[in-house]
Amino acid sequence: MKLTRLTILFLLLFITSVTNAQEVISDNKNFTLNGFSNASAFGLSKSFDIYNAYGEFALQSSYSGKNSGFYADLRVRKGIFYGEQKTIVDLREAYTGYSSEHFTIYAGNQIVNYGRATGFNPTDNVCPKDYFFLSSDFEDMQMSNFMIKTGIKPVSQINIELIAIPFFKPSVYRYDLFDMGSDVVFSDYTLPEVKFENMSYSAHLDATLPAIDFSVSAFHGYDPYYGFDVKNISLVPEISIINQAAFYKKNSIGADFSIPVKSWIISGEAAYNQTTGYKDNIFTPNPDLNYILGVEKDIYGIKIIAEYTGRYVFDFERLQPPSLPSDFTDTLQLINYMNETVLYESGKYNQRIFNQYFKVNHAVMLTLHKDFHYETIGCDLSVYYNFTTEERLIRGGILWKISDELSASCGGQLMDGPDDSIYYQAGKIMSGIWLGIKYRF
Repeated sequence: MKLTRLTILFLLLFITSVTNAQEVISDNKNFTLNGFSNASAFGLSKSFDIYNAYGEFALQSSYSGKNSGFYADLRVRKGIFYGEQKTIVDLREAYTGYSSEHFTIYAGNQIVNYGRATGFNPTDNVCPKDYFFLSSDFEDMQMSNFMIKTGIKPVSQINIELIAIPFFKPSVYRYDLFDMGSDVVFSDYTLPEVKFENMSYSAHLDATLPAIDFSVSAFHGYDPYYGFDVKNISLVPEISIINQAAFYKKNSIGADFSIPVKSWIISGEAAYNQTTGYKDNIFTPNPDLNYILGVEKDIYGIKIIAEYTGRYVFDFERLQPPSLPSDFTDTLQLINYMNETVLYESGKYNQRIFNQYFKVNHAVMLTLHKDFHYETIGCDLSVYYNFTTEERLIRGGILWKISDELSASCGGQLMDGPDDSIYYQAGKIMSGIWLGIKYRF
């Protein structure tokens, strides 16, 4: 595969950085240059013997001056991704700005995460995620957004962040990999036009107090999490259904907290999401309230986190299947019935994507972590079960720190559920095992 001009440019920048790094570091202790090289392989799912296998190189640099600085994280991956050989250049983060004791402002590609829950974060609306980039580290799913982020710190215990995002960047979902029938295809999506009315905004206040840590937040703009719309239904010369990813705006307000109680940590998080147009568009979810309550405790050296997740859907109505034609010899009635059936099934699928197929959802998640042999070996196990949809996820892994620089990992995950569930479709692609080795410098 030929490298693009952009790839070549980044490689030249990397060579230049490495050539001058030693001199820069020796002259300025506030400059850092590090990174890693990684090889990973994932496979043994129902759909793919090997669905991801790639080599990855990352170069990370930062500078912190008296009142200014920058950070950059460049990653290059080459390998096979769901049956396609690709070379991917990912400028994961690149931002710069001004910083003082009570005020900061940074502009560029930044990753911002909100929320104190472990598995799911209802208040985390700012940045998209690549849910189909598999890695032993969940943080690798995070994607940056171009933004202007301002921080105001009136006192040491309180920090206020104001964010403006001038254009929309969606998360990565591979609905095209789902088995939705041979007559269903997904076309390329069209992003919202870049203009002021399509900008996104976020405000977040975080407080760290002796008895409690908490935050409150608000978001307005396009949700990085999205469904799909039916763009075309064709019956001749054969049945063909064209779907397309579709985006919607929302207003969200939320809060989270964490309270230490003796040897326990009790945490919670909740967000109310307001949407409009959900009665007319199958790709727009209903307004809902998503909430999480969790506890954390160390027992015999095992870190245990148990969380309950709930969702309440407002103005909920069960979708009704279309009525059968009164006259099966009437071509127009048959065509209308066909179109209504496609919209009905697509609407149900979007409800499952948004976890709104039922008015109320209840799920639990248990996470365990244990270190062995002087913390050189770490074991993780996560179990998720949704009582309402009967979807389940089991994921476990082992990380071996061979040296300060070199580590190896292995593990696996199982996603499953009823035949018409999202976890059933995703599980056929993403259930399996992984192996990896990483060298940090």
